[in-house]
Amino acid sequence: MKNKKQSRIKIVLPVLFTFGASLMFFQADAQADSTQTTTSANQQVALTANVNTTSQNTNYQNLNQSTNNQQNTAQASTQMAVAGANDGVSLNEQAVQQANSKPVIDTNPGFSTNQYNVTATPVSSSNGVNGAASLNTAGLSSWNINFLNSIHDGALNGWRQYGVLPSVTAAQAILESGWGQSGLATQGHNLFGIKGSYNGHSITMPTREVYGGRSVYINDAFRAYANNNESVQDHGRFLAVNSRYHNLLWQTDYRTVTRLIQADGYATDPYYAVSLNAVIERYGLTAWDREVAEVNTGHIDNLSVIGSQINIRGWHASDSYNNKMHHFIILLDGNGHEFYRTEVNGDYRQDVQNAYPNADISGWGGFNINVPYSSNLVGKSIQVVSRYTYNTNGEPNGGKDLYFNSVSLNANTGSLDNMSLDAKTGTINITGWHAADASMNKNYHYIIIYDASKHAELGRYLVESGSRGDVAKVYNIYGANKSGFSLKLNFNPALAGDQIQVISRYSDSQNGEGNYVDYWFAPKTFTENRGNLDSFVVKGNQLHVTGWHAADASMNKNYHYIIIYDASKHAELGRYLVESGSRGDVAKVYNIYGANKSGFSLKLNFNPALAGDQIQVISRYSDSQNGEGNYVDYWFAPKTFTENRGNLDSFVVKGNQLHVTGWHAADQSIAKPYHFIIIYDATTHREVKRQMVDSLSRNDVQKVYPNIYNDAQSGFDMTTTLDPSLNGHEIRIISRYSDAKNGEGNKIDYWFNPVKVTIH
Repeated sequence: MKNKKQSRIKIVLPVLFTFGASLMFFQADAQADSTQTTTSANQQVALTANVNTTSQNTNYQNLNQSTNNQQNTAQASTQMAVAGANDGVSLNEQAVQQANSKPVIDTNPGFSTNQYNVTATPVSSSNGVNGAASLNTAGLSSWNINFLNSIHDGALNGWRQYGVLPSVTAAQAILESGWGQSGLATQGHNLFGIKGSYNGHSITMPTREVYGGRSVYINDAFRAYANNNESVQDHGRFLAVNSRYHNLLWQTDYRTVTRLIQADGYATDPYYAVSLNAVIERYGLTAWDREVAEVNTGHIDNLSVIGSQINIRGWHASDSYNNKMHHFIILLDGNGHEFYRTEVNGDYRQDVQNAYPNADISGWGGFNINVPYSSNLVGKSIQVVSRYTYNTNGEPNGGKDLYFNSVSLNANTGSLDNMSLDAKTGTINITGWHAADASMNKNYHYIIIYDASKHAELGRYLVESGSRGDVAKVYNIYGANKSGFSLKLNFNPALAGDQIQVISRYSDSQNGEGNYVDYWFAPKTFTENRGNLDSFVVKGNQLHVTGWHAADASMNKNYHYIIIYDASKHAELGRYLVESGSRGDVAKVYNIYGANKSGFSLKLNFNPALAGDQIQVISRYSDSQNGEGNYVDYWFAPKTFTENRGNLDSFVVKGNQLHVTGWHAADQSIAKPYHFIIIYDATTHREVKRQMVDSLSRNDVQKVYPNIYNDAQSGFDMTTTLDPSLNGHEIRIISRYSDAKNGEGNKIDYWFNPVKVTIH
């Protein structure tokens, strides 16, 4: 009876057991294939544990060579950093000095990529054939279904005669003939556009050809068939007689065939294989493959380390089975030597049963076993062989073997959850996890700080591996549940500017050397340099500058300067040493060194040189008392002080007397002490008279426009006599500040709107 397994007691050979009563280990040479395994029962010996292991490094540069093999320095810098400790650890000063003296070597350092593979596909049979048990005709019209029926026999004969996989033939027919509705298909049953004649029959159709780089239409002869099956069968012959397609014949995996047919140049469409695969999978065309090709396929769903055991889970479906056979799982090492075998009762897989309902065994071909993980297996490749046999010792006898591709037990992955600067404490907080199959028996967990720009180790720190249940849920890797790390590192000038990498290392040596496995995280450059000018305004006769500037490179640069710069003239106007003020608000938002002490405030007498030109504020941290030496700058956007506002509060003519009041505030009124009110005849475009006035206090203006020079002393009040000739003219009032007693020289004007006057 197909797909049934009898309940029976599992029988194992009486051999030396090392890992459990059901495990058999072999160390003698073995060669397993589809017919026999040469290792016999009397060659079985227990697997020993004294296998020599070597260092396993995933780094891109040899860390020891890059530091000139300074093992003593490494030992001297080794520190114990307890996860979650409040105090930070410091870099090794000797290593820092040596790194600082080295030039930049690499601007694109390498870093580890995840090596995590827990699946394997079979080698000796159909790879991944997992279509539906029968054609999927849901949503198809009666025309479509009739078309499939019309090509079924031809597709199967194409396999039997020429070795062309039926599912691929059917998919090509669907795509190229539009489900049999193309002109060639309807008039000549030609589903593939093959030219020439068939048994002397042809049909002439227009076709586009390219001659001399020009596209032209011509009439050409195409093969004509009696029915669709003839066309499909002839298609198989066409592929078989053309040598370029020989590599795809008798292939049982449809994805392999579609990939090869595209690579062989059958079609120019770069997505031809993808389109064929989509059709095959959408309509379950692999059901036709199973009608002619013997089933012997499977999949390794998982081969990975979980806790202290290797879990191997998968399935093997085969037509070469009956219920008197035994199912064995055999493990081979990287050299093809068998080191383990066990009989399995079967782990039922409904999904496999659904895909291969007609196989002699499919659903009951599932397996799920655990093998103890030992140091002998660290980094080794394991090949799984699934075998159906009549022999109770697992030797070949009937049935079929299925070899799966090797999977290496070298999973090595990690994540840097955080590597950021704490602005409040001045430490770099480093947290993450690193799990590696090769970490077994490597009990010293180090975090190494590495300058990737200069290829120099800056310090290494022994950490306590922390629990990471979240990692263990996602990754089946040895030690995943205890893979966490945490480190607080005091920020150092050596960390600013260069590319800094965190390396997680598991080592069997107390100094972090010996046999080890590394994971190099992507580098980070601490070059944050941010700032904000909260205010840059004139208040009264003073310039007020407030803001903040935080920079990673400001460490050990204890002199904070604010520089006033004329961007129009490219000239420094002055520099002023300021006291850095507390800015907790900045520290909450930005993890930058010194963010919590990044504020500045400066008041200067407003200088005439500031009016009119583009003026820039530069915040500078320097290690020199004069603001030179080593420094880091932040240039704020320039500002031009050109505010010029005013208002005519009253304009009253009584008889020939004009009385005007108002105010005029202007940044460029600085150093212009003479305030004039000018009467201007807008009708005749001439000045009538000018009169010097006293600038009056205007607190109301200061409240509304607090950022304009002289806003508080911007008022005016003037009475003057008008000439009767101005009657009916439009008069404009001009307020002027000038540095000359006659109102000329350097001046700034404000023109009020014209008013028509009537003089009685």
